[in-house]
Amino acid sequence: MKQERRSKAESISQKLISEFIINELQELTVSHGIITVTKVEISNDSSYIDIHVSCLLNHDELTKSLSDHAHPIHRMLGKKIAFIKVPKIRFRYDSSWENASHIYDTIKQLDI
Repeated sequence: MKQERRSKAESISQKLISEFIINELQELTVSHGIITVTKVEISNDSSYIDIHVSCLLNHDELTKSLSDHAHPIHRMLGKKIAFIKVPKIRFRYDSSWENASHIYDTIKQLDI
């Protein structure tokens, strides 16, 4: 898949997956709080789609909870985006917010 087409597919996928989580997986917000899709990456050969997510609560269990719902997400992507072969979904936890918060707290404690 060419880079321009892949970038467009990643952007559309991120929007669709975010909407799917909000509309169809509301029960997950009870245990995880707000769930955010921070980034979507499609592999060069279009075999995998890595969905980077973050949440407010129980982040250790978030990727497993979402993986339990991978099949309906996979089906939805197949219907909405013209993939030759719909990529296999892999969820990855995005800890960048926590890292940034830790760095901010450390700088704050330096008392410059």
